[in-house]
Amino acid sequence: MISSAPTESQFSRPSSLMGRLLLRSMNIGHSRLHQWGLKAAGIQLTDRVLDVGCGGGKAISRILEETRREVAGVDHSPEAVKTARSVNRAAVSSGRLRIVESSVESLPFRDGFFDVVTAFETTYFWLELQAGLTEIHRVLNRGGKLVIANEFSDRASAGAWADRLNMHVPDSEALAGAAYEAGFLMVDVSVHPHNGWLRLIAAK
Repeated sequence: MISSAPTESQFSRPSSLMGRLLLRSMNIGHSRLHQWGLKAAGIQLTDRVLDVGCGGGKAISRILEETRREVAGVDHSPEAVKTARSVNRAAVSSGRLRIVESSVESLPFRDGFFDVVTAFETTYFWLELQAGLTEIHRVLNRGGKLVIANEFSDRASAGAWADRLNMHVPDSEALAGAAYEAGFLMVDVSVHPHNGWLRLIAAK
């Protein structure tokens, strides 16, 4: 079981001016990772989608372009929620997008509501990987899909960042095992051939 780190960093829970600047930087720096993950998600126009750990909200902007249905985002950082809402102001105002402050271990949505769940660069900071995956499995409908994309494929690839930011970096074996334990029926984990990024695709 992967437990929480003893302390939090701005990367884990952005706050104040520093957090806002970091969120804007993430929106730019994670652009290609978002694209790689969303390509595997295969979002359809009729899909309801949830982005877990939505950060600065740029992944949600891309998701909104791929579906005409409801989109939601959750983050345990109030600053991230505020920023993601601002970045996607029009969709929030229209009622098509809902972004709430919450943890992945306790998602405020009913069973089987979503067709696709995405999570970019966030599993490192979940309190418990298994609990988070189990909750995601609960809110996905039958045949629904989870896509996780991480810049680091294991602790060694994270290097000094892992210690500096108290990151828990699951490798492909640990992530796949936890997904199967959560109840997913099909799990595929791959590593980007050039960038070393890790991507999990799991179907309920």
